[in-house]
Amino acid sequence: MFLHDPGMPNAEIISIGNEVLTGLIQDGNSRFLGRRLISLGVAVRRATVVGDDARAISQALDEALKRVDWVLITGGLGTTHDDITKPVLADYFKSGFRHDEAVAAGLERFYARRGRPVPETVLGQCEVPEKATVLHNEKGTAPGLLFEWGGKRVAALPGVPLEMEHLFEKYLVPLIAPLSGHRVKHRILHTTGVPEAGLWERVGPPDALTGRVSVASLPSHLGVRIRLSAVGESDAEVKEKLDAAEAWFRERAGDCIFAKDEETMEQVVGRLLLARGLTLAVAESCTGGLIGHRLTGVSGSSDYFLEGAVTYSNAAKAARLGVPGELLARYGAVSEQVARAMAEGIRQTAGADVGLSVTGIAGPGGGSAEKPVGLTFIGLADPAGIVCEKFLFQQDRARNKERAAQAALNLLRLRLQGAAD
Repeated sequence: MFLHDPGMPNAEIISIGNEVLTGLIQDGNSRFLGRRLISLGVAVRRATVVGDDARAISQALDEALKRVDWVLITGGLGTTHDDITKPVLADYFKSGFRHDEAVAAGLERFYARRGRPVPETVLGQCEVPEKATVLHNEKGTAPGLLFEWGGKRVAALPGVPLEMEHLFEKYLVPLIAPLSGHRVKHRILHTTGVPEAGLWERVGPPDALTGRVSVASLPSHLGVRIRLSAVGESDAEVKEKLDAAEAWFRERAGDCIFAKDEETMEQVVGRLLLARGLTLAVAESCTGGLIGHRLTGVSGSSDYFLEGAVTYSNAAKAARLGVPGELLARYGAVSEQVARAMAEGIRQTAGADVGLSVTGIAGPGGGSAEKPVGLTFIGLADPAGIVCEKFLFQQDRARNKERAAQAALNLLRLRLQGAAD
C-alpha cells in the first residue's frame, strides 16, 4: 500500500560481499535497514546483493541512483584484500584520498581499550575519500562514508551489524527522518497451532481493513505471523489504525494468537505462570532439552521454572520419572500412556504445580507403520488432572523438535488460559 506512495522519499539498499552473495552469511543488514527506513517514512524500492567485484558494485550504484534519492551500501569497508568498497566509491565519485586524524585518534582509543597497539594492517582506515563526509565509528575500525551527488546521497556502512546499526542510528536517522511527513509502523500478531490455510479460513478476507492497513501473511514451521502495516501523518493516527486492525483479527482468530511484536511464546507462558503463582517442571525426550532452553532464556524464569529432565532412554524415564516398566513394555516410549506418566512423574518428583512432558520420534529414522516419524505425544499434569495431545510432524529432525517444543508450550499456554480441555 504505502510503498508506492509518490509523496514518500525513496531508497535502495546494496549489500556487498561474496560471502553474502553465496549464502555463507545471511543478509541481515538489508532486513534491518529496510525495516528502519520504512519506519522513518522512506519507501525501499529495491535491495540488491553484489559480490566483491568493482564493476558490479559500480553498475549497481549507477542503476540505483537513477531510481532513488538515497542509496545505502553495507560491507566491504575493511582492510582485507576483498574489501574494495572504499576505493570503488572513490573512483565512482572521482575523489582523491586524505588522511583523517579523527579516524586515527579513534583507532588509538579503540585498541587502547583492548590493551593493544593499532595494527599496521588497520592504519589504512585513516585514508578516506576527500569528497566523503566521514561517519566516525566508535564500535569498530571502519568509518562510514557519506557522499552527495546531484542532490542524492550515498551512504556506505560497515558490514558488521553492530557497527552498521550504530552508524545508521547516529548519523543517518537525523538526516532521513525529517524528509518524510509520514509515520509508518508495523504490528506483528503471532499465531500457532493452525496452518496458514486454516487460519485464513477462520479469519476470512481482510477486506474491511483495505485502505487503512496492509496485511501480510508470513508462515513458518512454528506458526503464521500476521504483519499489519499502517501509514499516517502522526503516531496517534497510525496507532489507531493498528489497534483497530488488531482487534479485528483477534475477534476472528481467537486463541491461536499468542503474542504480538517482539513477545515470545516462552515470555507469555512465564507471565501466565507468575500471574497464577504456579511452578513448572518439564520432562523431555525427543526435544532434548529444547523446551527448558527456551523457558530459561527468559530473565526471571527461576521464579516459576523449577527444573527440566531430559529422560531420553526408557531407563531414564523409569528411574527419574517413575514411569512404570509395564507401560513402556506394553505401549512403547512414544505413546499417550507414557507421555501422561512422564508429566505426572516430573510434577511429583520436582514438587511442581505443573508437569509438562514430550515424547516422540524426531526422525529421520526410528519410525514404523504404526508409529511414523514425527509422531509426538505431549502431556500436561496439574492439580485438575492430566491431559495429552497427539501430533504428527512431517519435517526434518530439527524442525520436528522445534515444532514439538512449540506445541508443548502452546498446550501449556492454553491450559493456563483455561482454553484447553
